[in-house]
Amino acid sequence: MRLIGHLQNEASARTFAGYLLSLDIRNEVEPDSDGWAVWIHSEDHIEAGRQALAVFTQNPSDPKYLRAAEAAASLAQTRRRENAATARRVRTSDQIWSSSGRTPLTLSLIGVCVLVTLFVGFNPTLRDVRGLLISEWTRGWLPEVRSGQIWRLITPIFIHFSPSHLIFNMLVLRDLGAIVESRQGTRKLALLIPVLALGSNLGQYILAGPAFGGMSGVLYGLFGYIWVRGQCDPASGLSLSSMTVVIMLVWFFLCLFGFLGDVANGTHAVGLAIGILWGAAPLARKFV
Repeated sequence: MRLIGHLQNEASARTFAGYLLSLDIRNEVEPDSDGWAVWIHSEDHIEAGRQALAVFTQNPSDPKYLRAAEAAASLAQTRRRENAATARRVRTSDQIWSSSGRTPLTLSLIGVCVLVTLFVGFNPTLRDVRGLLISEWTRGWLPEVRSGQIWRLITPIFIHFSPSHLIFNMLVLRDLGAIVESRQGTRKLALLIPVLALGSNLGQYILAGPAFGGMSGVLYGLFGYIWVRGQCDPASGLSLSSMTVVIMLVWFFLCLFGFLGDVANGTHAVGLAIGILWGAAPLARKFV
């Protein structure tokens, strides 16, 4: 900050500060031994601030200054209300999990994934886990499903191939699942999970065959849903931090271009697409 001058009384200082804000010049005024000091935040605005102060001191009672100050105060109040509304919508992980009793489905999904992993020891070739794969055959079109084993369309989401695979997915599920469940209820999450699992699993099966597993397709679906629904329908209470959005998208493309090894990119892409389309539903209704 840089000091650009002084004014003799608080009223003039407050009015001038508001006038500067109306010019998009961030500033502060504070009392000192010489009156009220005027400080400018940005070096780029020093000269403009000094010029404005010189003109102001020639006629501080000019009504334009008071009008500008009142307008700036009104705008600042509006921004504070908007920021407060955003803060109420955005919930941190600590806030969500302090009320974890409202997220039973999220906790249950994490529990099932952990139990399956403990049972099979990250080894999907075991006979015990083969019944959870979408299929055990590379030939034909889902022969087990067509014979009645419908659960295979969903159960690959419970299989994980390494400790890091499980831990990362469960941490993301903990946050994204709880956001939906705590804001929109368990029923909503219970509808999203099977649809996202079905779509992402079928997408990966079509693209690369049956040898896959993991919750990441569902997670990218939840991410896309929360992200887009929060933008299209702020009243939904769904919101993600910009950092979360960046991390999820960067991870998506790192996986897509092979930087992270053999990854089921089909589940990611299809899950994300379904989630985005579902999240954008309010926009579709506006044009129907």
